[in-house]
Amino acid sequence: MRKKVSKLFLVGTAILISSCITNFIPTMTLKSKEMNELAGKWIHVYYEKEESAAKDVFEYADSGTALIATKLGFESRPDVNVYIYDTQKKMQTKKYGYVALILDLDWYIGDNIGTDVILTSPANPGNVHDYNNNKYAVLHEIVHAYVSVLNEDIALWLTEGVALYLSNGKPFQKEYLETMGVPTYKEICSNNPITFSDCGGYTFAHIYIEYLEKTYGWDKVMQLIKTEDYQASFGKSQKEIYDEWAEYIMNYPDNNQKCD
Repeated sequence: MRKKVSKLFLVGTAILISSCITNFIPTMTLKSKEMNELAGKWIHVYYEKEESAAKDVFEYADSGTALIATKLGFESRPDVNVYIYDTQKKMQTKKYGYVALILDLDWYIGDNIGTDVILTSPANPGNVHDYNNNKYAVLHEIVHAYVSVLNEDIALWLTEGVALYLSNGKPFQKEYLETMGVPTYKEICSNNPITFSDCGGYTFAHIYIEYLEKTYGWDKVMQLIKTEDYQASFGKSQKEIYDEWAEYIMNYPDNNQKCD
């Protein structure tokens, strides 16, 4: 009986391992043989059949990335590439494997995997987004990719804040405070993307970066991005910086503008 149980355990383990390996097969390569390349000064774009949309993304991204690169201190292009897939589900499998095919991720159109950006073609944006949503999302993901060169394991609140601040973050309105509370200190310290979204991260995180730049200067922000050492960057603890920012949000000036 014990031998039979051991055998069943080994078989079950083998099946589980095999299933895991099979699931992640799509993630093993981002570029297929059928992909075409568009090479620019700041990025290279690889795409499948939707050529017109890919060229549109490429032209927008290559011109916009120059300002991002300068802001982040890059004088030349790091090894950052964009891979555009004709269907949303195929893009999703490049991050999560075949399991993405059964998940309800209609909102999920792009991501970065280190210095690689994966994006759904604007030509087939899915049910939630439109052409421009997908097109403009590329710069957000490129910021993530560039930031990952500076700090591979940067905290979620910081990388999302910088990506929103330098690309597609919406100007903050005081009215937002009437419908949502300022994220707590515990929430901004979380690296859980669901927590980030639920606490209003896409509304508040770039205003965190805005506050830091306006108060301490961009050089200090860059030091924080690279080191995540609040004490060395600002002479204050992360909690002290949070408290300052929370007060800034509660008294947000009407004439504040997002950075260029």
